[in-house]
Amino acid sequence: MTANTHGIVLFAHGARAASWAAPFERLRELVAATHAGGPVRLAYLELMTPDLPTVLAEMAAAQVVRVDLFPIFLSVGSHLREDLPALVTDARARHPALQIRVHPALGESEAMLRVIAVGVAQSLASD
Repeated sequence: MTANTHGIVLFAHGARAASWAAPFERLRELVAATHAGGPVRLAYLELMTPDLPTVLAEMAAAQVVRVDLFPIFLSVGSHLREDLPALVTDARARHPALQIRVHPALGESEAMLRVIAVGVAQSLASD
């Protein structure tokens, strides 16, 4: 794969308060610092922009070949069971050259749960 052909999308719910996105923006910066293969973007399900269809369309237009999509959710609910698959199916139909790989919700990763547990322990230790 050549440079800028492998994109990463961090997919979050969205909220009315713009400040809600700050940790997700920081996460995007951290991921981008380690990913030289192409763009790293945030996309939101609702209430915030850009939405997932917009981000995937922009990646397809930029000739990104592969996108790894990471749902930044703690668990799987109706948004990941129903909404996300419908959005991805639509994107695949609109952009057939774009390979989209959807990863499990980050909150279902044992590694992520361990990081959260360490954060809880550190917070308690600083009290």
